[in-house]
Amino acid sequence: MRPVLSRRRLQKIYRAVLAARRNPRFRGKSKRAVALCVVASQMPWIERACRHFALVTRHKFYVFIYCAYAGHPWRGFMHDWSKYSPAEFFASVKYFNGRRSPVGLCREIEGYSFAWLHHKGRNRHHFEFWTDVIDAFGTAAPKYGQWYPIAMPYEYALESICDTIAASRAYNGRNFSYEILYQWWQRRQRVPVNMHPETKRFADAMYEAMRKDGNCSALKRAREIFEQAKKEQRSYEQAKKEQRSLDEIPANA
Repeated sequence: MRPVLSRRRLQKIYRAVLAARRNPRFRGKSKRAVALCVVASQMPWIERACRHFALVTRHKFYVFIYCAYAGHPWRGFMHDWSKYSPAEFFASVKYFNGRRSPVGLCREIEGYSFAWLHHKGRNRHHFEFWTDVIDAFGTAAPKYGQWYPIAMPYEYALESICDTIAASRAYNGRNFSYEILYQWWQRRQRVPVNMHPETKRFADAMYEAMRKDGNCSALKRAREIFEQAKKEQRSYEQAKKEQRSLDEIPANA
């Protein structure tokens, strides 16, 4: 549960925000982002470190529970150990505020997050890890700089689902529900993401199933859902390929 700020603390934060907005570092940044940076800076470093450590550990515990329930406890145990590394831990502690992800806040203030760049390059349960300069058929990209998504293997795609459930539960606390998780996923689709269609079909099916069931029982049949999503995507690609072939046939042939 988020701590309730007293009136005196709010007034102090308001004055600090007005002063901070005159700093060239915060020029053009949103008032909310500046306020969260002020809240973080006014919190003792050791308190930020302890609260961030507790949040990460609680999140890891939830991921382990869900992965074990799905039949992959080892993936849950190996989840997110890099968050304890100095490159990620101290960068997150710097922006920890208890109200918003420090990675997102750092990205808004500095334009990028080194902690996230370090994290996504070492953890295979993030779809951002599965991108390369190749297309879906394994051929070289037509020109340098074009990045293509690769379909995630089952165990990492499943870990990704468990990761989002655990993150939503850790951040929402008692307000967590699978309806909230589903709505979050729908909001995320408003902006195109470089995720392989096969992986996206699997994620769509999993979140929809958990929303309908009102629980995480879909994790028990995740393998079946994954195979079905793979089959549907391959059928779609085959039909699209055949349609493209028909369109290329001259009309007078």
